[in-house]
Order: sequence, then structure tokens, then C-alpha cells
Amino acid sequence: MNIVHCTFLILFLSCQQPETRHSPPPEPAFYHWKSTFAPTPADSAVLRETGVQTLYVRFFDVDWDETTRQPVPKAAVVFREKPAVATVVPVVFITNRTLLNLSPAEVPSLAQKLVQKVAQLAKDQGIRHHEIQLDCDWTRSTRSRYFALLRAIQQEAKMPLSATIRLHQVKFVAQTGVPPVARGLLMTYNLTDWKRPETRNSILDLTELRRYTPYLPGYPLPLDLALPLFRWTVVFRNNRVMTLLNNVDRQTLLTLPALTPQPDSMRFVVARDTMALGLSLRRGDLLRAEACSMIDLQRAKEEILAQLATQPRTFILYHLDAPVLHAYPSAALKALLSSTPHQTP
Repeated sequence: MNIVHCTFLILFLSCQQPETRHSPPPEPAFYHWKSTFAPTPADSAVLRETGVQTLYVRFFDVDWDETTRQPVPKAAVVFREKPAVATVVPVVFITNRTLLNLSPAEVPSLAQKLVQKVAQLAKDQGIRHHEIQLDCDWTRSTRSRYFALLRAIQQEAKMPLSATIRLHQVKFVAQTGVPPVARGLLMTYNLTDWKRPETRNSILDLTELRRYTPYLPGYPLPLDLALPLFRWTVVFRNNRVMTLLNNVDRQTLLTLPALTPQPDSMRFVVARDTMALGLSLRRGDLLRAEACSMIDLQRAKEEILAQLATQPRTFILYHLDAPVLHAYPSAALKALLSSTPHQTP
């Protein structure tokens, strides 16, 4: 090859666009976390308009019963109708105190009963499931029992398991360990303590989130992602939590004349004793409205997925409930669920 041809080849190659890796679009899904499965017309419309065909449905909780001194199922979901989606993933929430009281000898029995109850609830509704998800905020003191329980459930169920993962469990993986499951579900909400008056937004705080995202690429489990849609107002008296009001937002607080908005726009101070929101409020009480803007949700999704490997995954919104979804137009939810991560060179 002469020098002219070499020069031409080098120039040609240098003009080519760099190869890009395409992140596959996440599979959209919703959590359903209510005690009764009875979707409203508004719920069904959201599923239809967003194209979501996967629901993660909380089937029941497992808690420790002090009277019988054994783990018991509680708050099992009541189905008013069969879920009209292609895929249903049963979710079981296990309290940490269950694990604190559970002896190693009781692990196989609990695993068997848990799998049997999931199977019975699914069978009663004609649901064919191919995965079970366990939700538990385990600690270093309950790690070994929880992981033993997961292995026993896997052996009993003979299907893939997934487990919820908190961001602190990603950052401190050496202390908390990695659950023996096929996949993790990264729960990116409730990042800070909602009981502290100085907390800005305990549901979703991007500044707090960014303290953890650099640790995501090194986590040894493939991770799916869950983001929050819910909102609430925390009411304080004398710097202590008085109550928490679900689905009460800033716009509602702005309509109450006895409340004075503070400079940060999310806090309100009660200017005079009054009855409001079903409460007897006193002068000086503090109300903090917390919610997730669509802009913050999109940023959180993009920043997290940018840190994860390019592989198929599920993107879940919490949760399918008309009063929660009312704050978000269906078109915005569809855009959030369907948008793909940026391409990386």
C-alpha cells in the first residue's frame, strides 16, 4: 500500500463516529402496595396509557408475634379482581424484628410456609408467577439469618428471587453483605430521616443520592431501579413528629390561611391556633411538605442508570394508587417510564 492510500485510509477512519453502546430501554413497572387489589378506572387508565404490563404486588407481610413467639403472615392482599397485566411479581415484606427473633432451626419452616402462602394466593387468582421478591431492611445483626432464609426460599420455590437493596447497603457492602438472589431492586427513596425537623426532603434528595451513586458500578448483583411517586406532609410540634399526612402537598398547605410559608417554600409555620387537615394545630407547629418533581425523578433515573452496566433491567414506580398518581399527568409518567439512558461512548 503506497503512502497516498495509507493517508486516505487514516483520514477515512478518523472521520468515523465512535462506536456507541446502547443501553436497552428499561422494562416499565409499578409497585402495588395496598391491602386490597381493586384498581380504579384511573389506575387502569394509567396502566393502559403508559403501556405497563408488569406489577410488583405486595402479597403479605411477615412479622414476629410476641404472643405465639413465632413469625406470622399479616395484612395479606385481598384481590377484588385478577391483575390485568402480563406479569405479576409477588412481593413479601419481612420485618427486621422477625429476623432478630428467628432461630436458625426455624428458617426452613418459615421458608416453606412463605412459599406455600405465595403459591396459594397466586393460584386463587390464576396468577402464574416466575419470580418472588423479598423486601427487608436487614442489618449486620440479622444478615446471616436473612441470607439463610433467602437460600431456603430459593430451594423451596425453585424460581428466581430478587431482593430490595437500600443505598446504604450498596455503599457499605462489606458490612451488610450481598443477598444470595438473582437480582437486586435498588430502592432510591426515603434517603434521609423524615423524623428530623431539619431534613429537607426525605423522600428524594438528589444531593443525598449523589453520595451513593459512585458505589453502584462495583455492586456484584445486577440491579433494577425503583423511584417514588408518593408525597406527604410531616407535622412537628416542639421539634418532634406529631403525625404524617399522606397525599397532602404544598399546594394544599398554601390554601390554609393560618399557615405561614417559610423561605425554603416547603415548610410552613402555624401562625395561630387552628383546626385544619383534621388536626388541632397550635401556634408554632411546623409542617414540611415533601414530594418528588418530575424533573428530579428524571434526573435520578438518568444518574443512576448511567452508573450501571448496559443490561436489561426493570424500572419500577412506587406505587399504583389513584391519589398518588393524580399529581402526575399520564403523559409525564409515560415519558419517565419509556425514556432510555443516554448513550455512552
